[in-house]
Amino acid sequence: MSPNFSTFTGTTQADMLRLNLAIPASATPNALGVVGGDVAGFPNGRRITDDVVSIELLAIAGATIPLVDKSFTPDGALKDVSDGVTGTGLTFLPGFPYLGTPYSGYNVPA
Repeated sequence: MSPNFSTFTGTTQADMLRLNLAIPASATPNALGVVGGDVAGFPNGRRITDDVVSIELLAIAGATIPLVDKSFTPDGALKDVSDGVTGTGLTFLPGFPYLGTPYSGYNVPA
């Protein structure tokens, strides 16, 4: 973890994910969070619309390396890394728990 974050715990590793409250909410959220240039999203925080699976796949493929090593240039293969889910057609409730009825797993809308 970087000492520039307000949640820096020193040399002792913390075993919990901390929310950096120094980063304000994003006016234009990006579903790819930090990988998409939106530092208010996952992994700093988790919004319902964050595409966590695609973010993790991109991180494993090396998309986060330029965040710590400015000299690294990822290749063009990263544009093909995705879980294929865009979030289109999701229904949200106006109050808690916010998520609508889950898909059955067999009848997923196109």
